Amino acid sequence: MKTLSVLYILAAYLLCTATVKSQSLSPSTTKVLDQLEYFHLHNQPEEALNLLATEIENTSETTDLAYFYSYQSTIYATKDSLLLSKKLIDLSMENARKSGNKNALAMAYRGKAFLANAMNMPDVVVKDAIEGLKQIENNDEDPTTKYSLNYLLYGAYSKWDDSEKMETYIRKAQHYALMAENVNLQVNVNNGLSSMYQARFKKTSESQLLDSSYYYLSQSFALQQKNPEKVSGNTFVITCINLANYYLDYSPENLAERKEKAYRYLDLAEEKLKADKASQEKWMNVFGIKSGFAKKEGNPALAEKYLLQGLSHLVASNKNYYRLEYAVNKDLTDLAFKRNDTKAALQYQQRAEELLKKSFNEQQLFNVQKLEVQYETEKKDKELQLLKEREAFNRKQNYLYGGIASALLFGLGFMFVSYHFKLRYSIEREKKLAQEKEDAEQQAKMQILLEKEEQARLKAEQELLDLRKQQLEKEALANSLIIDRKNETLKQIQNKIRSGEASHIQKLIKEEMLLQTDFEDIKLQMQELHPDFFNRLNEKAVQKLTPLDLKYCTYLYLKMSTKQIAQILHVEPQSVRMFKYRLKQKFGLGKESDLEEFLEK
Repeated sequence: MKTLSVLYILAAYLLCTATVKSQSLSPSTTKVLDQLEYFHLHNQPEEALNLLATEIENTSETTDLAYFYSYQSTIYATKDSLLLSKKLIDLSMENARKSGNKNALAMAYRGKAFLANAMNMPDVVVKDAIEGLKQIENNDEDPTTKYSLNYLLYGAYSKWDDSEKMETYIRKAQHYALMAENVNLQVNVNNGLSSMYQARFKKTSESQLLDSSYYYLSQSFALQQKNPEKVSGNTFVITCINLANYYLDYSPENLAERKEKAYRYLDLAEEKLKADKASQEKWMNVFGIKSGFAKKEGNPALAEKYLLQGLSHLVASNKNYYRLEYAVNKDLTDLAFKRNDTKAALQYQQRAEELLKKSFNEQQLFNVQKLEVQYETEKKDKELQLLKEREAFNRKQNYLYGGIASALLFGLGFMFVSYHFKLRYSIEREKKLAQEKEDAEQQAKMQILLEKEEQARLKAEQELLDLRKQQLEKEALANSLIIDRKNETLKQIQNKIRSGEASHIQKLIKEEMLLQTDFEDIKLQMQELHPDFFNRLNEKAVQKLTPLDLKYCTYLYLKMSTKQIAQILHVEPQSVRMFKYRLKQKFGLGKESDLEEFLEK
């Protein structure tokens, strides 16, 4: 019975479930999960199924449905209802994908991995559990789901006896159990660590491994004693059975002490079983260990009695445990032979063969379900793959259409931009040409204006030069008149000196000075009042005028009489009249023309 108890308890570890609470769930859903946790701790799967059925009927939230269907699937998987479990997990996955919630999707993969574990398909367990962890790898919102997925991976690698991977995932499960602050999960992890070290001990026989196994079992029991309401009955019974089994097979103490300590744990397990806080098949483990101690004591009759008690509990549970009953009857057969009770041994053997057939048939039914589940899974996977391929094709087609549309839009956009650019370029070019034309016109106007200004400046300068020239000519004429007068005066002085009229020289000089002063004043007045007088005279003359002609014209213009002119010039009046006649000829005037009127004009 040693092998029977250990293997069965290890299987029980892997079927442990935990209620998940995610922060993304509504308060009402969290309350439902709390109730499920209560049913789980008190070994009430039927009540849990009824609650889930009610909640599924009353909700349409895809996230909630993903969680509820996953829980349903897990419970039915423990009942070996594989097809129903598969149907429910498909619904969970469908709703999880609809919800788009990563936590819900991880929960659905957890259910898939659990179903694969129930069908003894560790490769599928690893695939689904890792896929579930990928959904929430950067999210610690739901540590309980992470615990469950890592624990399932631990169980899968334990079937392959991969010690390194077992420890990797059980340690991760331990981390998330502590993060979730869930005592029941922490106890499960300690039990898992104990089993891992016990498996290593069987391979190497290193005593420290056995010590580690016992240490973690003790830790589990201590946690349960400290938090009795937070640990499920099944978990507590498993811990007690494993501790009792340790004292049966591995403890170095004497048999009496080992038995006493083992029975203490078995009594605690029986209390839970009698209160229906754990699954009834564990009675067989309890009595199997008691039978083992009876064998060690050399009491086969008592060992047989314990096994029969265990069988009675299995039969009373109204559930089929054919494989377990077969193993018990084989053990009873061996005990009967040891007692030399051939008849009893034959009966046990016959019963064992009947149970073997039933177990075989049950296994066949299980395998049929398993094959159907695998078929449905493959069919579903193919459909999913087909949908993915179709979706990928549609996506590529959409990309193609989108690309064509984008190309057309790009072409239209390019044409529009090109046209707009050309139009803008044309407008800007016209503006530029207009601006250049305007600038050229402005420049031309400026050039013309500058030329006009330059011409005006040159004209003004020329006029100034002409005025200066006229002024110089006037001054030259006036000076010429003065010089002529002075020369005339000098001649008169010479004549006076020659004629011996020296007394008249002084008078002549005074008159000359007076005349000089008068003529200077006259010249100044003429230049100020009539700046172009002398020029006009030269223009109107038909013959060239001499300085003396200009002098006579000036005196005549000033209304001086013939006598006055004669006195000024020291000539006879007749000479003045003759000179006036010659002036009329030089100006082309007739005899009747008045020279003074001509000069006035």
